[in-house]
Amino acid sequence: MAYLSKLSDLDPSLMDADSEQIYIPKVLFEHNDFKGLTYKEILLYSFLLNRLREPLDFIQKGYDDNEDTYVHFKVEDLCELLNQSKTTVISLKKRLAQYGLIEEVKAGSHQPNRIYLTDKLVPYIKG
Repeated sequence: MAYLSKLSDLDPSLMDADSEQIYIPKVLFEHNDFKGLTYKEILLYSFLLNRLREPLDFIQKGYDDNEDTYVHFKVEDLCELLNQSKTTVISLKKRLAQYGLIEEVKAGSHQPNRIYLTDKLVPYIKG
């Protein structure tokens, strides 16, 4: 699976992160391949995507040995953002993984997992 590492495959306007705005890809609502996603799953994906769009600070995201970019997002922080329980957030992430939108890799103890956003949306966004 390929990941959205450098965001060079996306429209340049999408790379401009605005901390006051959240980018939600319309394709997640409109394309039949994603019709099964709930609004909560789409919103979670959007938070992850926005984290990827932020400047690299090696706290919120980083690079692995293959130079793929991953994001960190503590489950507790996602619970607060989405106003959902820990069980619900974990379930939402599993659904995003089932759709091939993210891959989550366990990190060491006391560290948040690495969340990789896949390049699955690229063909839909670039047309």
